[in-house]
Amino acid sequence: MPKSIATLFHCPICAAKYEVVGFEDPAGTIEGEVACLCCGGPFHGREGKFVLKYFLIERPKRRA
Repeated sequence: MPKSIATLFHCPICAAKYEVVGFEDPAGTIEGEVACLCCGGPFHGREGKFVLKYFLIERPKRRA
């Protein structure tokens, strides 16, 4: 079974909250760009040998 990692992440542009799960891809066959679902800001799609998958947990709060 492939190894995986998980961590929390906040979008640096809009502060949307994500859970990030990294799946091992030692062959480096999976590539692609990832963007924030709320503001469209760019995220990293890979971290070394891990492919990153972002799961939206909380949308950013609106400012008054």
